Amino acid sequence: MKLYLIKKKKGRTYTSEACAKAVAGVTLEHDASGRPVAIDGPFVSVSDTKNWWSLLTADSPCGLDLEEGSRTLSAVTAKKLHAAEQQYLAGLEPLSSEWRQEFLSIWVRKEAYMKYCGEGLRMGLSKFSVLDADLEYAKTVQAKNYPAAHMTSLEPGHGLYAAAALGSPEDLESIEICAYEGETEKEILDEAADLLAGRAYMSGDLQKKLRAKGYGAEETADAVTRLQELGYLDDEAYAKSFASDAARKGKGKLRIARELAQKGADSATAKAAIEAAAEEEDLLSERERAMEAAQKMLRGSQDIDEKTLARIGRRLSSLGYEPSVIWDVLGKLKS
Repeated sequence: MKLYLIKKKKGRTYTSEACAKAVAGVTLEHDASGRPVAIDGPFVSVSDTKNWWSLLTADSPCGLDLEEGSRTLSAVTAKKLHAAEQQYLAGLEPLSSEWRQEFLSIWVRKEAYMKYCGEGLRMGLSKFSVLDADLEYAKTVQAKNYPAAHMTSLEPGHGLYAAAALGSPEDLESIEICAYEGETEKEILDEAADLLAGRAYMSGDLQKKLRAKGYGAEETADAVTRLQELGYLDDEAYAKSFASDAARKGKGKLRIARELAQKGADSATAKAAIEAAAEEEDLLSERERAMEAAQKMLRGSQDIDEKTLARIGRRLSSLGYEPSVIWDVLGKLKS
């Protein structure tokens, strides 16, 4: 038997049909009870959590359950288990680390067996125990009026608990962490259009946004290229507009260049945008903007001591003015 695992990404959907096909080449359909069945393939069982999707393939009928160790647990749930399992957990402090470990170890075995029987939770948690008479984990489990199953504990790591119920004993061949990224909840161009409707973006900044939403690197790059071709993205125009707005807000060349770089602009684009802003007739020069910012800090006060000058210098530096501009402004304020 093999266990396949997929770590889910935000903003993506993971259907069992698509996942099974992607990771194991298995085509799934569902029987009358809703249990997944492989068409012309091995026996299978699926388990799905908030952050993980998993598939077990085996040579005999099987059931799989996977649980995240971080999931929220309640001591009340333990009271719904079989009496032997309740007795076993009663010796541990409720919700302690050891209690959580043993509870989840019991839980995945019970869920795996109920899936094996094709019943799921409707079978009832109290009808059978996954512990033997010595309160050890049983190698074989059988509920009344249901078939017996061989129980196997799986150890997938990553803070996960897993167990398999099998029609006949099988060795675990491998556990594979698969790189399948799922399907997008929205077509990437539609997602990009929604982002652009809210505000303008540079190409690099938009790519970061799309990647953060779970889209792949290649499809993101293709989408950005297409948007550029359609005229929805124009890095030079965006950079020029951004530089002009930033200058009017009192920012200096160095800060404007830094902020453009953070948005994905290359140095040539940033330089051209800053130069274009400097040529605008209604925009103050770099030194004039720096002096205006300094005067705002003084608020009309003529009492300018060294401490005040140092504070003004730090402020102008944070606004991104070049050292030569700062010294020029401070020199004029001293005179």
